[in-house]
Amino acid sequence: MSEQLKFNSDAEAFQQKRLFRFRLYFAYGFVLLLFAFLIGRMAHLQWYNYERYHGLAEGNRISVETLPPTRGKIYDRNHILLADNQPVYALSMIREKMDDIHAFELDLMNLLDGTDPEKIEEYFKKFRKWNRSKSYTLPFSISEEQAARFSVISHKHPGVSLTARLKRVYPHKNTAVHALGYVGRINIKELKDLNEKEYLGTNIIGKSGIERFYESRLHGTPGVQQIETNARGRILRKLETVPATPGEDIHLTLDIELQNYAEELFGDKVGSMVAIDPQSGEILAFVSMPTFDPNLFVDGIDQTNYNRLLYDPHRPFINRAINGQYPPGSTIKPFVALGAIENDYISPTKKIYDPGYFDYAEHRYRDWKRTGHGLVDLNDAIEQSCDTYFYELSLDMGVDAIHDTMAPFGFGSKTGVDILGESKGILPSQQWKQETKGKPWYRGETIISSIGQGYNLATPIQLAKATAILANRGKIIQPHLLKDELKASSSAQIEIKKISNWDKVIQGMENVMHGKKGTARRHGQGLPFKMAGKTGTAQVFSLNQGKYNADELAKRLHDHSLFVGFAPVDNPKIAVAIIVENGGSGSKTAAPMAVDLIKHYLEVDVKPTSNNETKP
Repeated sequence: MSEQLKFNSDAEAFQQKRLFRFRLYFAYGFVLLLFAFLIGRMAHLQWYNYERYHGLAEGNRISVETLPPTRGKIYDRNHILLADNQPVYALSMIREKMDDIHAFELDLMNLLDGTDPEKIEEYFKKFRKWNRSKSYTLPFSISEEQAARFSVISHKHPGVSLTARLKRVYPHKNTAVHALGYVGRINIKELKDLNEKEYLGTNIIGKSGIERFYESRLHGTPGVQQIETNARGRILRKLETVPATPGEDIHLTLDIELQNYAEELFGDKVGSMVAIDPQSGEILAFVSMPTFDPNLFVDGIDQTNYNRLLYDPHRPFINRAINGQYPPGSTIKPFVALGAIENDYISPTKKIYDPGYFDYAEHRYRDWKRTGHGLVDLNDAIEQSCDTYFYELSLDMGVDAIHDTMAPFGFGSKTGVDILGESKGILPSQQWKQETKGKPWYRGETIISSIGQGYNLATPIQLAKATAILANRGKIIQPHLLKDELKASSSAQIEIKKISNWDKVIQGMENVMHGKKGTARRHGQGLPFKMAGKTGTAQVFSLNQGKYNADELAKRLHDHSLFVGFAPVDNPKIAVAIIVENGGSGSKTAAPMAVDLIKHYLEVDVKPTSNNETKP
């Protein structure tokens, strides 16, 4: 019995040893397998995916911030600042580092007491969709007082920081806004067309005028800087910086002092005035009235101010200098007259009799002077603005000859000025009417076209360019706003058959200002220099029996007042075109304004002109 028990004990001992060895080998194997897995995983992380995980690790420690470029400044021709950058405070947020976004939104509304809550809510809706790890700067500035108040509560809002940025400022406010334009926040449509890398850290872009046309030059190139932070986002040190490239400062041809004077001449009138240096094409004044303050748009205009401008009956957003298309009226008579004598349709000395009307095809076309001008030649017709002379002349020329005469002066075409969105007006011809209206041209339409009515439409800048070319005796200039750019080509010249013909037309325009019967003679009296000009009055609606009572007619239906001119005649330094909407007679409203502007530019100390004359 004892031997049997001993046998069993030996067997169990063997089994126990065997089981122990198995477990030991299994444990060794498991440990080795575990180490092999760990080594493999380490190799996977450290060797094969080193770049990826090293970047992620560094990202927890190092953040990259974009350095927005400084926008280029804009100056006038005399180095007076027109568009500047002003240091202001702004708030930047990083979503993944913020504890409670809603709490900060409520604190911000208290901080910005008086700001539209819906606007702030709109910003935070966009922020909640923003990249969690990227900084988002609220697109508005805060005052120094608000910045100080935020500093007191900043410890409650990790991930929110007070930053300094530059805000676009227009020190002259409303002055020259249609030339300068303005900047505003980048919208979704613009974002699709932009190079995102060029606009990192930037939320504004040129919206109109020079700011938009020369956006690529003014904007600059963003830079970057690497910053080491701790777990709470606090900056420990700056590691590396690639500075931003600032935008280019540019100088304009505008004389801001002259611009301001021109706008003051308008007062509360509506219209446009463009003044050009005839020799270079440099735009000296670029007026569109009424104006508005571009500073309202930099941080985003509020709804109240936007609606006020949008629903203003005088439509201040319209750039009348390049988009206002008006019947040019009698201002085109010198050009029609030049084409007539250059192409031998009439002799400059031939006289016709004006009884105050012209009959054609059972229709009577009235002259502005009811009693007529009697016998007039070409010089008299320009000086006295005789409609009947041009009625009769137009039938000899035909509309196509009138078109071919005026086209080289720029009528019916964009001038190419460095502002986007220019209109080209209308210079009618038989082909134009057939293509646009699908109807033939009638000779009666030629009659009214000869005095700038009918289908004729011109912009103020077209009239200024044409006047400058006439002053130059055919030298074609390119109107432009950027100084030292787009120089006029010396080879661009309208063909001249007889220079004496040009002299005769310009003499007629000089007589407008200084002749005994000139339509603007009252405003030319006493000038120490010779000035050439042409008044114009453009009908807004068809007249009943050729006249109307201004006192009984709504202001918006009154005639437009026009004037074109240049001075001095022997050495032109300035050419001007002006249109006053519903201003009545050209000699009464537009002419004295233009004369005052020219006198001011030439620095002549002469008493202001009278404005009590009523002729075209």
